[in-house]
Amino acid sequence: MNITNNMSMILNSYMRNNKNITSSADFAQKLRETKQTQKKDTSQIKEKIESAVAEYKRKHPDDTYNVDRQVNAGKAVLSKNGADKVSRDDMTMEEYKSFITGLMNSIPFHPTQQKDTEIWSISEKGWEQMKNDPDYEAWVLGYTSLNRSVNIPFGLSGAGRLCTENFGASIEEHIGQSVPMGGSGNKTSKKSDNEESWWEKRHKLYEKMMKEQMEKSIKNAQARRISEQKQYYEQALAENNGLIQPLGGEHQILQALIAYQSNFLIQ
Repeated sequence: MNITNNMSMILNSYMRNNKNITSSADFAQKLRETKQTQKKDTSQIKEKIESAVAEYKRKHPDDTYNVDRQVNAGKAVLSKNGADKVSRDDMTMEEYKSFITGLMNSIPFHPTQQKDTEIWSISEKGWEQMKNDPDYEAWVLGYTSLNRSVNIPFGLSGAGRLCTENFGASIEEHIGQSVPMGGSGNKTSKKSDNEESWWEKRHKLYEKMMKEQMEKSIKNAQARRISEQKQYYEQALAENNGLIQPLGGEHQILQALIAYQSNFLIQ
């Protein structure tokens, strides 16, 4: 992370020229300025990239109403889950995938779609686009929300449908399909009510895999944070040649820096 590297540089500079900084308040101020500069640079880079939503509306102006409706529905999903206040910049891709998976799982299905099985996927380029393009992220969530809210006539009378939703790095790349499940109605092909269909087993396996992936991502993120904090502390001690005293002002500032980094990584 650039910002953590910048903070390490500030710490090293302090250790070499501690006469230029007279208090921990001065040091904290420099950390805040570094963080603000980093965010400003990141936002300027993002402004140069056209949103996938804006690009689609520019190419298909007649579809602007529907696309805006989907984006607004996605923003409602984010707001409902408090996710509109969470910074994506500080997330690894693994953490971001788990974050979006949780939001997708929070979107309910209309009662008439209870027998349906939905399998969705996002390409690697699609994940990158979503993470760096808030409107496209909202579009994916909004499309899913509106699609799952549709009232399917006679939806509860059949065996349900298998629905697949594949998202890429643009709206044009999205492919959604659905096929009816079940046999032709022949009595010999029907299963008992207590017997799971192949599609039901597949869906349960998919949900289990997604849950395991999310738990693994969270554990990996926690282990990485602990390792990084330990590394920062040991590096600072080594570069200072062991001159930090247990009760000295430098030691207190170093501890404050580690606490700040820990808080920054967790948010």
